Amino acid sequence: MLAARDREDLEVLAETCRGSGAAAVAICPTDIGRAGDVDALRAAAVGALGTVDAWINVAALLLAGDLVDTSPEHLAQLVTTNVLGTMLTSRAALATFDDQGAGTLVNVSSLLGLLPNPLVPAYCTTKFAVRGLTLTLQRSPRPRSIAVCLVVPGPIDTPMFTHAGNDTGHPLRAIPPAISPWRAAAAVIGCVRRPRRTVTTGATGWALLLGHRITPRLVEWGVAQWSARLLLRPEEVEPTAGGLYGQVDPGRVSGGFRRSSWRRRAGDRLGRWSMARS
Repeated sequence: MLAARDREDLEVLAETCRGSGAAAVAICPTDIGRAGDVDALRAAAVGALGTVDAWINVAALLLAGDLVDTSPEHLAQLVTTNVLGTMLTSRAALATFDDQGAGTLVNVSSLLGLLPNPLVPAYCTTKFAVRGLTLTLQRSPRPRSIAVCLVVPGPIDTPMFTHAGNDTGHPLRAIPPAISPWRAAAAVIGCVRRPRRTVTTGATGWALLLGHRITPRLVEWGVAQWSARLLLRPEEVEPTAGGLYGQVDPGRVSGGFRRSSWRRRAGDRLGRWSMARS
């Protein structure tokens, strides 16, 4: 069962899944910030699948710029999707699992739900919220057959940065070394197959998690300085709402931020191998 805002994109993705060997694929156009849409998604999933084994929440928007320069409307849209949307979908997933007696919920936050980046304060706020929600749900009094997992990836080479709402005056890029989307997908699938409380992706992600446990203030300072400088390109652009209110340049998986072709191929192959292995 695939859910996103745009029906045409979902239909294209469904055909891709069928071509890759999926026995059956259903779609449900959904704005996760709307409770009615989420309820309809839950009903459609149960009706189409009977039993929902796993529910993965990965939908998110990105908004860059100083908090003072950001419009209240953009802030509201970001919070509606990233925070309220994740709460509504987590609520629907857990209600389904309670009825079944089993299931796995995977919420995707970010390392910026643990570490600060001063250029994306609103986004960091929402990812801190997703992480807090998931850690809290992990302590809820439910049977062990119902698992709640948290994925906190670092920068991923996706079009999210070109689709972002941007008030900085400069184009955004994925902070290097950005990893393959397939490696992030492998982390999610790994949680579905073998639930774990918190996972990240790549050597950089695990190093930052470990470093934050040992010297949190030093790691927070370093990430804030490093990520803020590397997020922006030197060119100048006009402020834009990007994909906050609708899809922009749909259908792409890679954002094109990994410059060398051998690195793109190696990362994608490693991600696919990891998914098959999990």
